[in-house]
Amino acid sequence: MEQSTSSRSPSPQEILLEVELDENEVKEFEKQVKIITSPEFSPDKKSMVVSLDVLPLALLEQAAVTEMPPRFAVPVTDIKVTEGLDAVFECVVTGTPVPVVQWFRGDTCATPGTGKYVVSQKEGLHSLKVKAVGPSDGGLYRCRAVNRLGEGKAPLFLQQVSDVEVWEGDVARLSVTVTGSPTPKIQWFFNARKLTPCTDCKLVFAGNDHSLILPCAGVQGEYLCVASSAHGETSCSAQLHVCRRQPGPPCFAREPGSVRCAPGSRAALEHAVLGSPCPAGLCSEGGRRLLPDARRSIARHPDGSGSLTVWHCLEEGSGLYTCRAVSALGEATSTAVLTVTGKCRPSDSSLFP
Repeated sequence: MEQSTSSRSPSPQEILLEVELDENEVKEFEKQVKIITSPEFSPDKKSMVVSLDVLPLALLEQAAVTEMPPRFAVPVTDIKVTEGLDAVFECVVTGTPVPVVQWFRGDTCATPGTGKYVVSQKEGLHSLKVKAVGPSDGGLYRCRAVNRLGEGKAPLFLQQVSDVEVWEGDVARLSVTVTGSPTPKIQWFFNARKLTPCTDCKLVFAGNDHSLILPCAGVQGEYLCVASSAHGETSCSAQLHVCRRQPGPPCFAREPGSVRCAPGSRAALEHAVLGSPCPAGLCSEGGRRLLPDARRSIARHPDGSGSLTVWHCLEEGSGLYTCRAVSALGEATSTAVLTVTGKCRPSDSSLFP
């Protein structure tokens, strides 16, 4: 290992040790290294994983103290309290030098001087007590830990996942908003089994917003979201309820609207159909059934929505288009007019006024 001229101790490295030592060798080994433990809860909160950082004393002697950035060994968790009682938030923070810990409600520091809050700490365990809570005390509380090496920002749910109720065959979407530094890793679980994108679901994220997309409503039950980083982890869960549709004939929840567009532009006739069993959709133009080809595409989705898209409109393509929804219990029909005219700009594709 290279010698360092810095006054700061080296950063711990993750290594795997698999050795056999007798008692004397163990004692000699303990004289040469310093072992720092970093406890973390497992995702199910039922057990604890303890990481060991092994640091050579030869290098530590060059530094006055072993320095480590703040880390939330046990992050803050959500709590529910009966009105009139005290609410207590707790977390365990590690780091050297000892981090400065502050509590916030939203963006406002929760200072003990107001008489509403009591802040305490003992051997890395930090707590915030909110006295005699009322409806106005509900909201987002967070803990911030800082030392000269950086700031510990444990993952935090700005918006937790909520229970969702969908119809059988529809697409289900479970969403959360998460913050933290570094960016937390997001994982979803169902019945303690980690969900795999592409196989079980689709994961969509934009900034701090993360969504779990389940095709055909998925399986009803409890879905767990876990956000984790080097500073800790947190989780939230929600129930997915799948409702069975009552048998019924097809009907249009949204009929396709007539469209006017310029030659060479794209036009889309969109619709949504209800019914159980799920109806089949048929598109036709002037009594002639339409099939997907190089000029047009036909899309149908499990939730009953669909569309007919003409990619390169021609004037001779103007006419009356019909959409039929058919099942064993009946059928429904809706029509729309496509008008292709050179009077519109190429980018125009709008409904008739």
